[in-house]
Parts: sequence; C-alpha cells; structure tokens
Amino acid sequence: MINVCARNGMGYEAIDLYNKIDENIRDKISHICVLNACSHSGLIDQAQMIFNKIEKQSVEIIITMIDCLSRMAMFDQAQKLIDDYEKSNSPNSIMYTAMLSGARNHRHVVLSEKLYNQMKSLFSNEKSDLISASILLSNTYSSLGNYQQVEAIRIDRMKQFGKNAKVGVSWTEVNGQLVRFHARDRSHPQSNEIYAELERLSNELREHGYEYDSTWITRSLKDG
Repeated sequence: MINVCARNGMGYEAIDLYNKIDENIRDKISHICVLNACSHSGLIDQAQMIFNKIEKQSVEIIITMIDCLSRMAMFDQAQKLIDDYEKSNSPNSIMYTAMLSGARNHRHVVLSEKLYNQMKSLFSNEKSDLISASILLSNTYSSLGNYQQVEAIRIDRMKQFGKNAKVGVSWTEVNGQLVRFHARDRSHPQSNEIYAELERLSNELREHGYEYDSTWITRSLKDG
C-alpha cells in the first residue's frame, strides 16, 4: 500500500501507513517504499528524518535516499552519502547513476560531466551502467539544446560499446492482444491512426492550457 501511494504522489498517506507499522517489524522494503514516496512527493525533510532513524541502512536504502536528495537538487548532501559509504565499501555505480539522473533533471551540465567522467574511471568494466550514464549525459546536453555535444557523445558511445544499441520498447494490451511500440519507429500497421489520435489529444490538452516541457526532447526538432 505504501508503494501504491508512492506511485500516485501520495507522500503523506505513505508516511501515515509507514508510521502504523511497528518499528520492530519494519524492514528494508518498507523503508525503501516510504523514502521513495517522499522522493516523488518532494517531502525531503520527512525523508531525512525517516532515513536518520533507520539503524541498518542497506545499500538499497542509501541509494533511495541519494535519489531523493538528487531529485531536490541537494547534490552536496547526496555526495556526502556516497563519500560516507565509500569509506568502508567499494564504489557503487547505481549511487552515481541516481545522482547523475538528478543532475540531468535539473540540467546541471557541469555536475553531469563530472559524474560521468567519475563513472568511466571507477566502473570501466560495467558496460551497461556506462551506457546508461552516457545517455543521461547526452540527455543533459539535449535539454540545453546542445545537439553538437549530443552527437559527440553518441559517436563516443559507439566507439566504446559498438554500434548495436538496444532500441527502446514499450507495450500495452488492447482487447487481449499485446501491442509493442519501438522508439522512433513508425512501422506499426496502425501508425497513421496512432499519430493522428496523438495529435488530436495534444491539441485538446493545449486548448486547456497544457504546455509541454521541451527540455525532454532528446533530438533536434529539425530531425522531424
């Protein structure tokens, strides 16, 4: 139930449910779920209070707190958690990725570059993590309209990891049939109808005052 609240932006409700659990039976999952709920609802003060009371802070709990701090652009505090963890543990790539994701969300290009370079040095053998980091850095440049750097990162990624990139895919079920969609692919037999409906919905949203966030467009609009 806490996780459901987290997914629906019901941070305070998640905290209420968490507080109803006896302290002796709270576990790693309940800690992570409530911190995640705070993260997605912007309840940073509450997250810090809960985090500081957790006696056994597992790596997953620390990662969740780093994500929470990074979402709120509290990068110094997030870095301190990483530094404290590394005093007695090997560096963890997911911690850096969580912080890099926050830097991308806040379009903090200097920090994004710093974290990416740190990851290349620390995790040179972890291909999937470096690809993810490369994409986050590329998206940071893209959010600022620096498509020259986006292309430079793409070329560098191909040189390091090869040309075979995994294509993004999503799927849904319609009338009992599984339908898959691939990123930037219009080969679906109903592609024209899908895009026409998307345009209709977009126009209706704009009529009601909706404005899209162009910083999440990952390629130049000139590309179509």
